[in-house]
Amino acid sequence: MGDTSHVPYDEFGMFHENAAEYGIDFVPPTVRREAVAMPDGRVISSLVWGVGEPEVVFIHGGGQNAHTWDTVALALGRPLLAVDLPGHGHSDEVRTG
Repeated sequence: MGDTSHVPYDEFGMFHENAAEYGIDFVPPTVRREAVAMPDGRVISSLVWGVGEPEVVFIHGGGQNAHTWDTVALALGRPLLAVDLPGHGHSDEVRTG
């Protein structure tokens, strides 16, 4: 069997490249990952951008995740929330049956 250890990564470490690609002046953002436990035990994860109450909430489409909105969040520079829908990104799968 091969090495099954994970390579450490910074999920926020490439924002500068994203900003450069779209001509956005890069100011390192305040962003963190938050998780909320649902009554059935599943976890829904989101990215919280900025400080203060979010002014906007972003939901991604199928096959995507909260990072879909990184460019928009960098361009806006406002407090916002980007949600990982169930079974996407860092959110738990939907339970069936």
